[in-house]
Amino acid sequence: MFIKQTHTMKNIPQFLSAVLGIICLTSCTNQVKDVEIGPYTVSVIEKNVYHIQDYNSSNPAGETFDAEGNKTHFNNCSDMYLIVGKENALLIDLSNNIRWAANAAESLRQLVSERIEDKPLTITFTHNHGDHIGMLHAYADDPEVRFALPERDFTRLAGRLPQEQSHFINEGYVFDLGGSEIETIEVPGHTDGSMVFYMPKHNLLFTGDAIGSGHGVWIFNTAAYQKYDAAVPHLISWLENPDNKVNTETLRIYGGHYWQRDWLPELGENEMGMQYIMDMQTLLDEIRKGTAKAEPSNLGRPDLDTYFRHGSAIVVWNAAQAKEYAENN
Repeated sequence: MFIKQTHTMKNIPQFLSAVLGIICLTSCTNQVKDVEIGPYTVSVIEKNVYHIQDYNSSNPAGETFDAEGNKTHFNNCSDMYLIVGKENALLIDLSNNIRWAANAAESLRQLVSERIEDKPLTITFTHNHGDHIGMLHAYADDPEVRFALPERDFTRLAGRLPQEQSHFINEGYVFDLGGSEIETIEVPGHTDGSMVFYMPKHNLLFTGDAIGSGHGVWIFNTAAYQKYDAAVPHLISWLENPDNKVNTETLRIYGGHYWQRDWLPELGENEMGMQYIMDMQTLLDEIRKGTAKAEPSNLGRPDLDTYFRHGSAIVVWNAAQAKEYAENN
């Protein structure tokens, strides 16, 4: 029996190692387990990198249908990402404006505060749509919070925030969190000032709606598509630039509506990666040539009447505008 073994010094490290292994296994399992806090579900991507989604067990993410195909439930869950460095913390996006839970603002402040402790918080955004700035009111009056606003998208909205606590950012801006840096790349198209955020430490790219999350990137007019047609090659060039030291083989992409992965079954348990972006580039080439696979979107919006597809990539746009664009390019 173990008790009868001679407890020599060489046995003690083995015993401690086993005990510590059990403790670590238990604590690590608890750490990565999803946690519900009010209307939010929080999961751990990496140590001190948190994924916050505006759903819970009473209001699940996504859509459900009955036996006849009628939609019985829909929560277009939006995502926030909290990154905590040794000195500062960064929160990317502020989800939908949650009206289905009375404690939404309080719960958000609580879960963020518990994870950043006493570190200064900066909030930034991937773009200016309501489903990504919806909980702005939870922090707009907090004198301790700073706001870093992508300039092209927030010039008109800056007045909603305290001027002394806000500043504009453009491509090339770097957030120094202490031990972690977050770099910025502009990817206009979905909006004029859409921005994505790259974290070298863990090879993570947070993209909002700039390239879609599974159900496609929505493009609202020809001018926006023209910008997007140039932005994706720019993003690829940035990621492949040796100076930026991106490992494109292991790159993980986290978009703005994670639940939309239901249209990407080929991913399995993996995240979107560089192949998704390359599929998007091929799709843009095919749209420009007029050869892209297309089908009705059935979204009930004339400006978004068609799904264009290649591989995992989807662009949602107007078919007539796409045809005209191809003829002129």
